[in-house]
Amino acid sequence: MMNDSSKLIGIKKIEYMFAENISFFSVKKEPFKKPLLEKFNIKNIHVISNFILKKVYRLFPNFFKDIFFWAWASHKTPATKIFARTKYDEFRTKLDIQASSLVIKAFPKNLINKLRSTFSLGFYNTNLENIAIFDSLIDGVLDYAQSTHAGARPYLKDGKNRQIEGSFSAYYTFSKKDSANITMFLDKTLSDDFSHHLSVLAGYKCSLVDISYSLGIVFGENSNSEMHQDTFSSIAKGFIYLQDTDENHSPFEYLSGSYLDARFRSSQTNQAVLNDDTFSSGSTRLREKVLDDAIHKYQLQTFTGSKGLFVLANTAGYHRKGSHNSSKPRITLNFEIKRKGIFGKFITNILAIMKFQISNVFTRNV
Repeated sequence: MMNDSSKLIGIKKIEYMFAENISFFSVKKEPFKKPLLEKFNIKNIHVISNFILKKVYRLFPNFFKDIFFWAWASHKTPATKIFARTKYDEFRTKLDIQASSLVIKAFPKNLINKLRSTFSLGFYNTNLENIAIFDSLIDGVLDYAQSTHAGARPYLKDGKNRQIEGSFSAYYTFSKKDSANITMFLDKTLSDDFSHHLSVLAGYKCSLVDISYSLGIVFGENSNSEMHQDTFSSIAKGFIYLQDTDENHSPFEYLSGSYLDARFRSSQTNQAVLNDDTFSSGSTRLREKVLDDAIHKYQLQTFTGSKGLFVLANTAGYHRKGSHNSSKPRITLNFEIKRKGIFGKFITNILAIMKFQISNVFTRNV
């Protein structure tokens, strides 16, 4: 074991702290406060409007939530058993798939087959070189950011809330400046592949400025160890492995093609509502025989590999954190693009297709 830990940076520093049982929370940080003018910047109008929308949503009776918010990505499941007994969730899931698939038409013909494959599978993966560039950013985010669990609870979402011994989850959100540097690196390293596959998995033509990044430190099992979908509507999330990761080190696992199976996904969601299984916050879980059958029906992809493995996934498809049987924590750089509902995707994609077609006309006439 190294005696001079002050020379350690990035991943090595985190692994050392974990091995020596040094608390990540020993220093109380002052919450970062944005200047008032920045909070009301026009670029943040979508954040403000989304905040207001969530407040309004909570005030509505469940029956009216199902009626007025059916296309909203955050309305994860039917709020009432009345709608859970109908084709309500299957209908809107199929509409989301159709609206999301339109984004493929906003790209050149030579990319169509590759992007259709990504859309159907629900994921894209490749490898990054020279990720040591992240070490200084990792040191920085540990200093300035407050940790959150980001949904990775130290118990399974089965209503029993039994604590999982040894479970640890801490997520640190990067600043806008650091996030911009990460995006610049990924855009330069992966070129157009980054924005193309991100858009296809998110279900709309994305802007890279809408990506948020976090550092994830996980040890043991947690609520994300169960196979689950995030919501009915396509969402793109990404993971960069900052360590070599095998099947014992909590690899990301995904049921290939499950996003496109609207009937199966909606049937599981409806059953959870009818069984009063509301403990999963709308992120429907697969358990026991249903899980075994799903793994046989779809191809289970387990993403293992050397540090620098880059995975993008549509987490409306079923996925989970793999098992953890390592003495080291799993450390990843995580990111997510802004979410859009059915109408937002449809409008964004139609405009993107029109822009693409107009651009082609001008290109041919030059």
